[in-house]
Amino acid sequence: MDIMRDKRTLTWGIIGAGIIAHKMAAALKLTPGNQLHAVASKTASKAKEFAENNGIPHSFSYQDIVNCSEIDVIYVATTHNFHFENAKLALEHGKHVLVEKAFTVNAKEARELVSIARMKKLFLMEAIWTRFLPSLQLIKEKIKNHDIGTVKQITVSFGGFVGAKYEKRLKDPALAGGVTLDMGIYAISFVCYLLGELPESVKSMTRFGDMGADEISNYLFQFPSKCLTSICTSYNLKMSNEAVIYGTKGTITFPEFATGEQFTMHLHKGTNEVKETINICKKNHENGFIYQVEEVARCIQDGHLESDTIPLDETVAIMEVMDKMRAEWGFKYPFE
Repeated sequence: MDIMRDKRTLTWGIIGAGIIAHKMAAALKLTPGNQLHAVASKTASKAKEFAENNGIPHSFSYQDIVNCSEIDVIYVATTHNFHFENAKLALEHGKHVLVEKAFTVNAKEARELVSIARMKKLFLMEAIWTRFLPSLQLIKEKIKNHDIGTVKQITVSFGGFVGAKYEKRLKDPALAGGVTLDMGIYAISFVCYLLGELPESVKSMTRFGDMGADEISNYLFQFPSKCLTSICTSYNLKMSNEAVIYGTKGTITFPEFATGEQFTMHLHKGTNEVKETINICKKNHENGFIYQVEEVARCIQDGHLESDTIPLDETVAIMEVMDKMRAEWGFKYPFE
């Protein structure tokens, strides 16, 4: 199958009709050159209601949506435990696929999806939408340009008390719950993206919640550049939600971790005295999903099978990191 389509508008379908799917439906409406054609759910009435509420022409079953010849791309928006089978179904029916994070439950599933996509010459990407935000891309540029010198330490705090509507998905091991796959993935992806590296040494520990999934998790990584990172994340504690990036010539503090618009550079030029403080604001669209939609569309229209911003090999490698940490904790999902 040729990845290029002989048309300007990219036609999308969504598998899953939950909370995150509504945000993607809104983003597709806001992004020129992209059209949402159908939504699918295991429950026909839920798909129909979602379609009516979002002005979508069709509501389908999973099989019908992947069989629809008018659809170019499938966005998988189901719970983690279903990502692999839903994405595999779409790829096997010749659809390009964007999979909500975490990409899969484990690296074995991730490798199989990548293999299918490459064999069929289809586009595939994990929906780490925060990587495409203008504010985060500007921070990466500052680091790449050595505005704060050589980065030697990154510290991330990311957590909060989740609302009732998210509790079951986050807490239930049967749904591949736990803070690492749901929230920790953002922080792990964040440090890997900023450094342009994957960790070579991984240490971690966790505290399990009452249903058996990881509730509070801490990760310590060392990268090939010898930069150290420490991450603390939880779905059941209010945390500072801040990233601090320490360089040899200065520090970047980034409140509202990952999605914020403002950050501050504290430049000390290699001394203990801050000589200059620079406050920077880079606006992001209210619906940050539009940037990943633009990336998917650009890649497909240009004939690329994956995104340079979040390459498939990196997605698999990060899944391997999370597998290693869960093995340290003796934690397997019941369906693994």
